[in-house]
Amino acid sequence: MLKYSGNRSVLSSNHPIAEDMMRIDYGAHISQSTTALLALEKRLRGRPIADRIKLLRLLKTRTLRSLRAAAPVLGYSERQLQRWWATYTTRGLEALVRWQPRLGRHEQVSPEAWAALAMEMRAGRVARLKEAQRYLREQWGIDYHSLNGLSQLFKRHKTKLKTGRRRHRQANPAAQAAFKK
Repeated sequence: MLKYSGNRSVLSSNHPIAEDMMRIDYGAHISQSTTALLALEKRLRGRPIADRIKLLRLLKTRTLRSLRAAAPVLGYSERQLQRWWATYTTRGLEALVRWQPRLGRHEQVSPEAWAALAMEMRAGRVARLKEAQRYLREQWGIDYHSLNGLSQLFKRHKTKLKTGRRRHRQANPAAQAAFKK
């Protein structure tokens, strides 16, 4: 039997009537037609935003009856689907399909500093990450605390530290040339 003690959240959910009372009829809340959602989903295919429209379409057609059921099907967490649903209900479809890339921290190295570092690497004066770290700190005042951050910088710029033939740091080129003669 359905138990009610004055608080709606205390309804016993093991009763079928209580389960239907707590369920949202998503199909009634979604104002777009199924065909319009399908057309929009096809237009956005291949982009992450298409999954948002797919969620609306699956809920509208009642293929899936809840966000909890949709989460494993779409491969997102239930909480993420709740955020999408809140965006749709409060700000509409336009806000849901608007792509907002996440912007991280700006790169510490300016284009001028990167060009100067590249010249130093071409000249052979910078051949290791530790040397690049020292050069940026001393010449440009840019301090990378870890070599990992500097390594990520090189990966973003698709640059590999390329060196010629190995030579010891303490080698004396003049003494070597004199020895060869």
